[in-house]
Amino acid sequence: MVEIPLFNSFYKNPILLDLFKKDSNLSSFHNGTELSHIDRDFLEKRDISIENREVLYQVISSQYSKTGLKIPENLKAIKNKGVFTITTGHQLCVFGGPQYFIHKIISVLTIAENLKLKFKDFDFIPLFWMASEDHDFQEISSLNIFNKNLSVVKEDGIGVGKLNPEIFSPILESLRDLFKNDFRFKNLESIFSASLNQQNWANATRYWISKVFEKENLIVIDADDVKLKKLFLPVFKNELEKQFIYNSVENTNNKLRSLGYEPKINPRVLNLFFLEDKKRHRIIFENNVFKIGDSNLKLEEILSLLNSSPEKFSPNVLMRPIYQELLLPNLVYVGGPSELVYWSQLKKSFDQVDINFPILILRDHFNWMSEKSYKQWKNLGFSDDDLAINPDTLIKNYVLNSNNETLDFKIENELLDKLFQNLLDKAKGVETTLEPSVNGTIKGMKSDLEKIKNKFLKALKNKEELKKNQLNKISSQLHVNNKLTERIDSFIPMYVRNEKEYIKTLKSCSQPENKTIKIIIY
Repeated sequence: MVEIPLFNSFYKNPILLDLFKKDSNLSSFHNGTELSHIDRDFLEKRDISIENREVLYQVISSQYSKTGLKIPENLKAIKNKGVFTITTGHQLCVFGGPQYFIHKIISVLTIAENLKLKFKDFDFIPLFWMASEDHDFQEISSLNIFNKNLSVVKEDGIGVGKLNPEIFSPILESLRDLFKNDFRFKNLESIFSASLNQQNWANATRYWISKVFEKENLIVIDADDVKLKKLFLPVFKNELEKQFIYNSVENTNNKLRSLGYEPKINPRVLNLFFLEDKKRHRIIFENNVFKIGDSNLKLEEILSLLNSSPEKFSPNVLMRPIYQELLLPNLVYVGGPSELVYWSQLKKSFDQVDINFPILILRDHFNWMSEKSYKQWKNLGFSDDDLAINPDTLIKNYVLNSNNETLDFKIENELLDKLFQNLLDKAKGVETTLEPSVNGTIKGMKSDLEKIKNKFLKALKNKEELKKNQLNKISSQLHVNNKLTERIDSFIPMYVRNEKEYIKTLKSCSQPENKTIKIIIY
């Protein structure tokens, strides 16, 4: 395995970089970004009531039963004090979408196991939170595999968790065609096929995740449930009455700007949706009136609606983390770079409603590279860290270093400077008004000299075309236009290649706190 630092190469957001710096200006914007912050005192303060634990157990058990899955053995433990979750979440991307969907889950599995080794008298449950109430169909509807984009098109306003799984059957058909000569796809194909028979897309996603990770202790939750929404009623009410998220996030954003940062997200006045007739309406608060579609409601009317039908209210992207942390006995949230940046803007919102803010951990990053490609890279004379650099920059630096004398125009520039001075002296002797003309001519000559140098460089780079093609081919296994391929390509090919070892290999390389991309050589 080869590790390459993520920060200042692939990730450059100042808030993200400073979140993980010791003694940074952002220490008040989070509750810790290292697992070392967790001690016994921290654990005891994170507990939730036995009553809420019982509701969690009943809801998740019912969801597994409806999916036709065996209820996980460790789920019953969630009813007990001293049992905590390690959580990540994601959109319900078709059959996982990009690889990092899987990498998030690997991270929570690793952290839960490591914490159990440290605190033997406590239990830790890795948990995947399905973003089932999201409505962005385009976000979940495509899969990139073998340089092909498999996608479906649909227009519907309902949350993606409620979609009919059959919508995605064309993608499975395309996968069958791609793997028609590979018997190793058979098991995964049967899992995906069975998932499409589920009642909705949330159940389908739970099904295939549970099958792929069946040897792990992962729990999958769909929080779009009336019993869970009832537990959140006080926070829904607070948002309707006081718009606490807007006020607290605006305060945070002003503080960030005063420190020289640009906030990632800006809050709406009200951060709730209303679900009705398979449509999602943004609740707009103006002039003390709550607007839902064509309806205008007073505060007492919308509160009455909330009490009678809490399942019709849905948290937006800013309220969702608060909903999650109220429901779960959670210690750690594992997220991607963008997620952690906007979570850091929510600390004050959590404080406003007296809900614990979790430790924030950046998810694991993985990539796969064949041994042949890695050896080629080293034989070309490049280092591991060079893998993070754009191939065009690498080949330019290579040409400059190996053709130093050819591209050294120091003598030519000195001759131009001497010529310039001679001409300037002559111009002064003739007429001082000629000086600007001489200056302009010499500047033009220097510009032409730089153009000649660039033509030399281009010609030398063209001579290295074979090396450039090799560089492009190898580095594209890791990133394309500075975007990591784990954020583009499906996990399916590598999983199919060695199904029995895939999860095991990722777990053996997992080190979420390292903030590196782990390149697994196979």
